[in-house]
Amino acid sequence: MNVYLRQFAIIFGLSVTAAVVTYLINPPPATVERLVCDPAVLASDEICLQTVIDDWHSDCLWVDARRRVDWEKDGLPGSILLTTADGENFDRLLEQAFPLLAEKQKRVVVYCSDVSCGTSREIAKRLRDYQLVPEVRALHGGWKALSQAGMIPPSK
Repeated sequence: MNVYLRQFAIIFGLSVTAAVVTYLINPPPATVERLVCDPAVLASDEICLQTVIDDWHSDCLWVDARRRVDWEKDGLPGSILLTTADGENFDRLLEQAFPLLAEKQKRVVVYCSDVSCGTSREIAKRLRDYQLVPEVRALHGGWKALSQAGMIPPSK
């Protein structure tokens, strides 16, 4: 009986060691933190995605303030690029976007990468300063919020 107990202990020990090594090499995926947007605590120049969907009925022009390469890779379909990232000339991009801004758009939503990205707020402020459209807001959560809502198609 002693031999069987020893064999069991060796096999059990090897199994536990293998499990620990496997966990250390390949841990379980991190849980994705869901963005929470509370309109009551937002800055006046920001907006929640749910407000855009529910109250604005998504009737707005989407502006991507991220880098051109990111916009081309996985920007919101129908969005335009207005950014200062990577040395882009904002005034030239604005000139190209002017027909869309001047069309019938009453509202513009600017997004960048995520909650901590300040580029969308900077671009939104510039657009407000030009007074081209009545309402311009930065999307709280940016591209991450759009992605979590399933509005961004898989990468091209």
